[in-house]
Amino acid sequence: MGSNRTSRGERTAARLREAARAVFADRGYAVARVEDVVAEAGVSHGTFYTYYENKAAVLDALIDATAADLQAVVDEPWEGTDTGRTIETVIARFIEVFSQHADVMRVWLEASAQEPHFRRRLRDVRTGYVHRVADQLAPSLHRTGHDPAVAAAALVAMVEGYATEGMTGDDPARRASVVRTLASLWFGGLLRLAEDS
Repeated sequence: MGSNRTSRGERTAARLREAARAVFADRGYAVARVEDVVAEAGVSHGTFYTYYENKAAVLDALIDATAADLQAVVDEPWEGTDTGRTIETVIARFIEVFSQHADVMRVWLEASAQEPHFRRRLRDVRTGYVHRVADQLAPSLHRTGHDPAVAAAALVAMVEGYATEGMTGDDPARRASVVRTLASLWFGGLLRLAEDS
């Protein structure tokens, strides 16, 4: 009986997250209210507060899933004999995650402009993938005078900025073109930086 109750509770919490996701995407974080989320989910206020303290808590839960998917890309092996192809594969994976979570990313960015908690969470996630990119760049930029962390932050910002503006869309050919262009910019930029030794 306990596991049945737990799975029902998990389904209710998931329904609330999906309702919040829809409301936040439609109205924006600042304007959205708990009342809007419960109306969208078709549950009572009491049910909402059983699972989430406030709208920030439900956004945190949505961010958890997005951050976990981004971290999975960071944790993947970034290896291959063809550096350009490896860069393209990594960028494609980041864009795939950003596209899957585009609505949450937009709301997260909006909330981070208003609330320090969400700004810290965004900085923490960005720091993780910037460090991973910097670690990959460090051998190529050794003795060039270029800081791998600065290069990584700029490259990551380029991909993140493009992806969060929703410019990748659902068209596979368009997305592939975007990935190729971004990978070429990364690769070309890295070659230029590596030449400055």
